[in-house]
Amino acid sequence: MSDAPAAAPGPAYDRLAAPQSADDVRITSWWWWIGRNLLSVYFRTRFRAKKVRGKENIPRTGGILIVSNHMTNNDPFLVGWSAIPRRAFYMAKSELFAHRLQRVAIGTLGAFPIRRGEADRTAMRIAKGLLARGECVIIFPEGTRSRDQRLRSPYPGAASLGLPDDVTVIPAAIWGIHEKHGPSRVIFGPPVSKEGLEGPRSQRAGELALRMMAAIADLLPEIGGPVQDPPTTLATTDDE
Repeated sequence: MSDAPAAAPGPAYDRLAAPQSADDVRITSWWWWIGRNLLSVYFRTRFRAKKVRGKENIPRTGGILIVSNHMTNNDPFLVGWSAIPRRAFYMAKSELFAHRLQRVAIGTLGAFPIRRGEADRTAMRIAKGLLARGECVIIFPEGTRSRDQRLRSPYPGAASLGLPDDVTVIPAAIWGIHEKHGPSRVIFGPPVSKEGLEGPRSQRAGELALRMMAAIADLLPEIGGPVQDPPTTLATTDDE
């Protein structure tokens, strides 16, 4: 799974700032191994990370779309670290790829850029390509961080990645990472059902997006989060 060989910084690494397909996105084995251990120390000491729950719900093979609530810039790394041994790819805001060193650091750990506030067709194409070849991809259906820790309306475009029959949608909930010293907790739930989705693609994606958020809302109280009603409306780019 995505075991690209290490290479010296150069044009190939520069392409991490503007990948055009899944073939331009990489996970470098040696850096991933170092990164997973550094993240383990970071989350266990800085945020007192607790034992991840529900990892048995993550298939070991095949295309997986992990969907999670979103509160901090640490969320992609926390969810990805929690999903180990699966190696996960994830979207990160394009601003993080402006500086070359940072671009190489996160890009070789599986991150690829997404332009927020618009329909980024390139990022979606990359994510679809990764899922089609059996990778694990992490997305945050809310599109941006929730400042008050309440669940926000999801974007149907993100949910459309989970529509193919060969993609398993796994909900995840995180809590405590927004607190200065945690403790942070992560839980993975059983696959989100896609049964009964009807209508055109946009309608099915919208319904799946709401199901994703409902699954996340159900998981949050199990790790100390608040009981709350899941969103019942979809977000648009005007909500940015």
